[in-house]
Amino acid sequence: MIDWTWSEVDRLEHQENWNEAKKYLLKAWQQNPTDLKMTVRLGFFCWYVVVEQGPLGITDADIDTGELESILTEVTNFGLAHFMAEEDFLWCFGYMISMFPYYFGDYEQWEEKGDSMLKRAYELYPEEPVYKYSYLGSLPNTYGTRKNELKQVKSVLEDRFRGEGLLSEYFNSVFS
Repeated sequence: MIDWTWSEVDRLEHQENWNEAKKYLLKAWQQNPTDLKMTVRLGFFCWYVVVEQGPLGITDADIDTGELESILTEVTNFGLAHFMAEEDFLWCFGYMISMFPYYFGDYEQWEEKGDSMLKRAYELYPEEPVYKYSYLGSLPNTYGTRKNELKQVKSVLEDRFRGEGLLSEYFNSVFS
């Protein structure tokens, strides 16, 4: 699993400087779109701010969520074309898509796509607790059977999601 720490982005996100974080991420991605970490961090930023703008206290005056949705679509399409063999892309985008498929297009089609991406990440690295837990969570009626996997995820959280950025904060809170 990638080290998700990116000090400049983490700082901007932690300070809730949303526009500056977006500009920084977008510029970095445009200069090097084939960098998987940049693709995932930009996609996750757009997804999270759009999905959680209310709880984050973000208003339309703070950032243009319509622009973020457009960037998310562009980054997702790029990732689908270039990173379908990369487990970190499959896992993170699969997670985002399966959680809120309607941000990506037709609900049923994208929900199935997200679930299949989670499954593929797990198939590539079945020993990775984060991939396993995320995949099992996409299956119906598995809550009671995931307790052991949750323990395994909790044991690796600190190592897998370091830093103060949105991605690390989100997964540390969701999985703990």
